[in-house]
Amino acid sequence: MKKIVSVLLTAAFFVLLGVPALSFDVSTTKEEVVYGILATDGSVQDLYVVNSFPGGAIVDYGDYSDVYNMSSSEPLLVEGDLVSIDTTVDRFYYQGTLKKKALPWQVAIQYELNGEKLPAADLAGRDGALKIQMDITQNKEVNAAFYDNYMLQITLALDTERCSGIKSPDGTIANAGKDKVIAHFVLPGQDKTISVTAQVRDFVMSGIEMTAMPFVMRIDMPDTDEFTQDLNKLSDAVGELNDGVEELSSGVDETHSGSRKLVDGSAKFADGLEKLSNNSQGILNASAKIRTALRDVAQGIEQGIGTFSLEDLEALPGALRELSGGLTEVAGGLTALKTGYAQAYSALHLAISSIPDVDLDPTGLYMAVAGDGVLTATLDGLMGYYQAGKTVKGTYAAVEEAFAAVEGNLETVIGSLDAMAGILTGMADEIEQSLSRMDIAAQLQKLQAGLSRLADNYGKFHTGLGKYAGGVKDLVGGYKEVNRGIRSLSKGIGELNTGASELYEGTSELHEEVSQLPDKVQAEIEDIIDRFDKSDFVPISFVSDKNTNVEMTQFVLKTMPVEKPDVSKPPIEKPENLNLWQKVLDLLGLYSR
Repeated sequence: MKKIVSVLLTAAFFVLLGVPALSFDVSTTKEEVVYGILATDGSVQDLYVVNSFPGGAIVDYGDYSDVYNMSSSEPLLVEGDLVSIDTTVDRFYYQGTLKKKALPWQVAIQYELNGEKLPAADLAGRDGALKIQMDITQNKEVNAAFYDNYMLQITLALDTERCSGIKSPDGTIANAGKDKVIAHFVLPGQDKTISVTAQVRDFVMSGIEMTAMPFVMRIDMPDTDEFTQDLNKLSDAVGELNDGVEELSSGVDETHSGSRKLVDGSAKFADGLEKLSNNSQGILNASAKIRTALRDVAQGIEQGIGTFSLEDLEALPGALRELSGGLTEVAGGLTALKTGYAQAYSALHLAISSIPDVDLDPTGLYMAVAGDGVLTATLDGLMGYYQAGKTVKGTYAAVEEAFAAVEGNLETVIGSLDAMAGILTGMADEIEQSLSRMDIAAQLQKLQAGLSRLADNYGKFHTGLGKYAGGVKDLVGGYKEVNRGIRSLSKGIGELNTGASELYEGTSELHEEVSQLPDKVQAEIEDIIDRFDKSDFVPISFVSDKNTNVEMTQFVLKTMPVEKPDVSKPPIEKPENLNLWQKVLDLLGLYSR
């Protein structure tokens, strides 16, 4: 009895020992292919996983609603999420239908016909302008390793007998018989929106296919030395540009200071001209009175030589001295005016002379700022004000001789007035001396002749003085425009100064950015390589994280086709012997008999 119990216990021990060994201690190498059937709007309808293993003892995990042995008639043992078998085939395949219908990517497909959104079922057999839009985004409820490391290839085929004018931005369009095949790629870790447009007639379309596999692209670091050297040259060139703009900004600032002095000097000059013009009219009026008085005195003496009384003669020197004093007063006013004019003209000349007389070729500057709209606009303003400054300087050079002649003309007029005043004073002295002489009549005749000559000469002087006053008036009117232009120029140079400062700030920032370009480019290249170099990715199971020895996991997805309902009776088909791959496709509804 004890022997029988011992044998039973030993047998039970080996049975119990065998089950755990098969269920938990077998490290089974596997591959997974996830097949998905999607609705026409991209939503998941069914997910199937074909798992493949080398033959022998197999332990696998997956939350399946159904499993199917695709390689043999041997039964699969399913306990919860554990699937096991000890098979004799060399390569074993089984299919599991996943309970959870979720992929690493969310796929949303929309259809428009003639601008109206329609479900795919309503498109079949229709005509018009078709637009298909697919939005591929991450499904954050699924392990992100697939989204971050897998590349999606999306293809759809359109029958050219039904579709024309096919366009798909960023897509590759190829011919496949009478079909146009549009292919798009979605890189790891990226979302994408895909758009396809076409003119369609009696529209139908096969399902959209999507495959996903690990992105494997070993990228070697390129030799960037030559490129870096070019960037360093660019940095040096921008540095020189920045230095030039700094000098330009400094020069414009000095020009702005000079333009403010120019405005002040021009204002004083304009005020002096205005006073000169106003005083000229007063001088002209006084000169007219003097001219009339001289003529009256000369005529009075001529007419009254025979009846001229001693009292009248004694009063004549005083009248002549009064005329002389009037001329002296006018000459003094002109002297003060000349002094003020000289100061204003000197300030104007100094201010305009401070404007740099240089010729700039802006070609290099425009080439340096090409592509930067803000800097180009600022440079346009700079060149506009530069041309305005050149214009003011050129205009001043054209009229400088006339401005310079004003002071000399004033000096001539003052000299003439002083000379005439001296003549009148001399006549008064001679008359007083002649009063003591006996031959008064002879002296009067001599005086009358002198006054007549003086009156005639003064008439010519007065005529010249009138022309001079008219010229001053015209000069005042013309200079008002010059003064307005100078004020406008100064305002523009102020804006130019601001623009030059901003330009210098911009080129300084540009220089700083460009000087960092070599390091930034190197870092960017390394970052791109790091982002797309997935060579260190270790395949994982999509089905269960309990499956730790996975060689490969890939996805094969397809949407339902857009097709017209088939009202004909299906033909009677004879049973067909299918191979393994045909069985897989048939189970997924993708096998075409």
